[in-house]
Amino acid sequence: MIGETILAVTTTIGLVLQPVFLGYFILYNTYMMTLIVLSVRQVRRRVAGHFVEDLDLIDESDYTKPLTMVVPAFNEEVTIVDSVTNLVHCDYPRFEVVVVNDGSSDGTLEVLKQAFRLRRTDLPYREAIGTARVRAMYEATVPLPRNITSLVVIDKDNAGKADALNAGINASTAPYFVSLDADSILDQRALKELMRMVQEDPQIVAVGGQVAIANGCSIRGGKVVNIGLPSHPWARFQMVEYLRSFTTGRTGLDRLDAILILSGVFAVFEKETVIRAGGYLTPLVDNRLVREYVGGRAGTVCEDMEIIVRLHRFVRDKLRPRRIAFLPHPVAWTEVPENLESLRKQRGRWFRGLRESLIYHRAMLFRRKYGRIGWFALPTFWLFEYYGVVIETVGYLLVATFFVIDRLFDIPVLNEQYAVAFLLASLGWGTLVNVFAVLVGAWRFQYGLADRLQRGLLPFNRKRDVLILLGYAVMENFFWRPLTLYWRIRGLYDAWRGKSGWEKFARQGFQKHPDIQRAA
Repeated sequence: MIGETILAVTTTIGLVLQPVFLGYFILYNTYMMTLIVLSVRQVRRRVAGHFVEDLDLIDESDYTKPLTMVVPAFNEEVTIVDSVTNLVHCDYPRFEVVVVNDGSSDGTLEVLKQAFRLRRTDLPYREAIGTARVRAMYEATVPLPRNITSLVVIDKDNAGKADALNAGINASTAPYFVSLDADSILDQRALKELMRMVQEDPQIVAVGGQVAIANGCSIRGGKVVNIGLPSHPWARFQMVEYLRSFTTGRTGLDRLDAILILSGVFAVFEKETVIRAGGYLTPLVDNRLVREYVGGRAGTVCEDMEIIVRLHRFVRDKLRPRRIAFLPHPVAWTEVPENLESLRKQRGRWFRGLRESLIYHRAMLFRRKYGRIGWFALPTFWLFEYYGVVIETVGYLLVATFFVIDRLFDIPVLNEQYAVAFLLASLGWGTLVNVFAVLVGAWRFQYGLADRLQRGLLPFNRKRDVLILLGYAVMENFFWRPLTLYWRIRGLYDAWRGKSGWEKFARQGFQKHPDIQRAA
């Protein structure tokens, strides 16, 4: 009797849920493959333009806008001097650098004082966005390149990266600002390429690009001179993941005008629009629009996604024809974590930030005035990025449970045809998605009429590196994806518990990382 009851219950559960999980994996991987297909033409066009456009015309144009580089820094004494030194030598006709020391407890401020001979001074500071208390402002007295109008350091109470960015916006004097991570390396042409897009399309309110992995690369003079493959397997899996989700995925969404996130590592924004939208979200922001959208005194652990979604909402509410753009080729390079504890912290925070942004702006769902953002981008993020973590986890666990019941108790709850279809849809179809994403990233597109040059997004010098990466693309669904599912489930649990904060993980820095070569 008990056996018959168990059989009836498990069979019913299987009959009801198996088609749901199978349909989900077919839909998800078809969605990802569609984005990859959409990205191919965009990648080809952008890669060709990346190498043939005469960006030096920006130096001569009267329409070139000045920029403010805003660099938030918290406990970055290992990398901050190298990072700022590289920034002040960027190739752009006119810009200023604003470094915001967010109450660091290490020697970040002291090494900046020594390296750039900072002098405490009173500088213009427009309190357009509420922030934590600014303790002091400093200006560099070392000789700077002629195209640098100033190098300013703000010392303020600790309140997080978003608050530091807001302080930098308040201190900026240019109409556009660049949000940067203190430990990133910019591509030599990045600023000109992004601002070229802004000049060509005045409707662009924000633009970003691909952030590539520096682990395994060779660096000379603050520039990546050779693209290599990381030696650590966790970094290699992340390279596959970046190519699938961040490169081809976002490029496909850009084709649909449905970008929901620009990496906080490097992106350009129109300053006044960001100020009108309330700045980056922190509990210290006192703005009517922010209160209307997300409630009073709200914050987020992923400010880079929330600000993009809010900008979409703001420009559509005000009936202003504006858009957000994305470049598929690398515009910046960053060190990725290679130990499981740091990865757990990072992925848990990403998931909590995703959840916050989706919940804050759920009123945009299926609203006509929000167009593709409300009808396509947000619903797919809710389904695949938020609910998907639960659907995938439960799907894998149920299949494993049904298999055990089938083998141990000889209760036929797992239909063999379904099992094969499930594995093909989840692992087989998912592996093809990974392989195509790697091929798009490594493929060398031909351009030029006379010289027939070939270039790619990530022009690896060795075919062996591409083959190894393809091997990791095949293994990703079996080893890496289960780990990320676990970390995202942990992030969901932490969000339900009300956990907040960054859980910042330590970086080795480009100088000390054993897998980042300092080219001679």
